[in-house]
Amino acid sequence: MTETTIKALAEHLDARVLGSDDALIESAASLDTAQPGHLSAYLSPQWRAAALTTQASAVIVGKASASDLPASVTRLVVDAPRDAWARALRVLYPRATPIKLGPGVHPSAIVEPSATIATDARVGALAYVGDNVHIGAAVQVGSGARIEDGSRIGAGSLLMPNCVVIGGSILGSDVWIGPGAVIGGFGFGLDENGRLPHVGRVQIGDRTTIGANACVDRSTIDETRIGHDCHIDNLVQIGHNVIIGHGVVICGQAGIAGGGRIGDGVVIGGQAGITGHVSVMSSSRIAAQSGVTRTLDTAGDYSGHPAEPNRERLRRMAKLKRLTEE
Repeated sequence: MTETTIKALAEHLDARVLGSDDALIESAASLDTAQPGHLSAYLSPQWRAAALTTQASAVIVGKASASDLPASVTRLVVDAPRDAWARALRVLYPRATPIKLGPGVHPSAIVEPSATIATDARVGALAYVGDNVHIGAAVQVGSGARIEDGSRIGAGSLLMPNCVVIGGSILGSDVWIGPGAVIGGFGFGLDENGRLPHVGRVQIGDRTTIGANACVDRSTIDETRIGHDCHIDNLVQIGHNVIIGHGVVICGQAGIAGGGRIGDGVVIGGQAGITGHVSVMSSSRIAAQSGVTRTLDTAGDYSGHPAEPNRERLRRMAKLKRLTEE
């Protein structure tokens, strides 16, 4: 954590200061738990009760809501409070990922002789690094993690404790794999004789994050592929041969069945399901708990089961409500 003054923070955020700007900001806190020395943010009208009584030293706020805060609180007035809050957190917590240890291989780790590990990489206690694995510069491998034969881990990546990378998976640079995640496990391709062989691999692009206990299955043949700058939440299932574009966000407990195609910039809400071998057009948004059962070839907002354009669904629901009330 990095301490800073309100004045310095306001300059960084290009915020208009209402109140004193000389106090020291030591950390961030929510409106209802903040104390002097804390920075907070007022991002929703639902937080008004907490805003009225907050004890934070400074609060990031939009112009329309600035008057809700106590006179004793310094207001950092910005046009986009949520964006400013994110920027402020990165100033206060520049190393929000777990503290990185110095380079080296822990004595209890097992590293096969054919593996190559960069001199500034770290392999934690009880980790396993298999044959012909390549671990790039500044990689951090957490305790108990397992990287099996032929996998490649790009520079600057962080593998959290007890995650598993198998099946010759290829991770780009600055990839983050959460605790317990499994990258490259067998896919769920079946026929009447049981599971098919899955001899492909997983490839993950640069700066992509995979949450705790998520699973990305390797392909039957070719690749299961996730693009650059994607963010996949905890407990997400990505099936075999799925292709995900760049900048995709997938929320917790969502699932994409084998062979799915997800375009760039798609957002998939929690517990949504996408059936096998369908495509979702770039820049689409899928509401939570929706079921995508056919290809969505036009960008838009979709909801329901089966998923359909959100406005059409809401209009139909409104008509049905009026009919049942008559």
